[in-house]
Amino acid sequence: MKLVILLALCAVAAAAPKANRDAFAIEEFERFQATGNRNILINAIITTLFQRLRSIILEGWEEKGVPVLDPLVIESTHITIPAEIINLDLQLKNAQATGVGDFVVHKSILNVNEISFDVDISVPTLEISAEEYDLLGDFFAAIPLYGKGGAVFHIEGFRFSAKLFLKQSEDEKSILIERIENLTFVIPGFKSNLDGAVGGGDIDNIVNALVEEVIIDYVNRFRGAIAKVANGALVRILNSFLDGLNTWHYLAMLLPK
Repeated sequence: MKLVILLALCAVAAAAPKANRDAFAIEEFERFQATGNRNILINAIITTLFQRLRSIILEGWEEKGVPVLDPLVIESTHITIPAEIINLDLQLKNAQATGVGDFVVHKSILNVNEISFDVDISVPTLEISAEEYDLLGDFFAAIPLYGKGGAVFHIEGFRFSAKLFLKQSEDEKSILIERIENLTFVIPGFKSNLDGAVGGGDIDNIVNALVEEVIIDYVNRFRGAIAKVANGALVRILNSFLDGLNTWHYLAMLLPK
């Protein structure tokens, strides 16, 4: 019954004239919170934010100049992996990644006392395809490894968790991320399909099997260091999406008075 009431409030707010929507929403959410339904209110706001994020990923955000991110177009990228068995220097051109918009939220806990947000999110399947790759490397620093052609990579079960500390934007309208702590991730499955490595044919299968094994081992072994390097970049990327969303007033209603 409580959920029905909340949905009804949202429906009425959506039908109201645009100029009155925010004022109506704030007033009704405050009244709803006062009745002791705090958890329902928090869950509703979090669900709305994740729905908005998914919409931006799949459809873009023209007003902010954000393009569609699933598929994510990558004109070129350079990957270097120095491992004991195999050393890789891989360049991908005209690549795209798909599957980010299918993310699944396993946990989302908002702590209003310290203004933090614990999240646990997975992406069931990520596919990265490139029209052209250029590979240089070696086996055991002795046997040369090279190739050019098309490439497809499948990442299965990518999952990450983190604690996001939140802050108010300078214009006092948006929820931004101040810092990220306890960032960790896991990649349980990785499939490589490099076409044309060391002449192609049966050699492709051998090279792909080695690449899969080495990349999984390397990423999972050094994921702590990788997460530390990625931390700052994540804050900048996420804040570029969050800045401009009129969200702080919803969080403000939940903060201790």
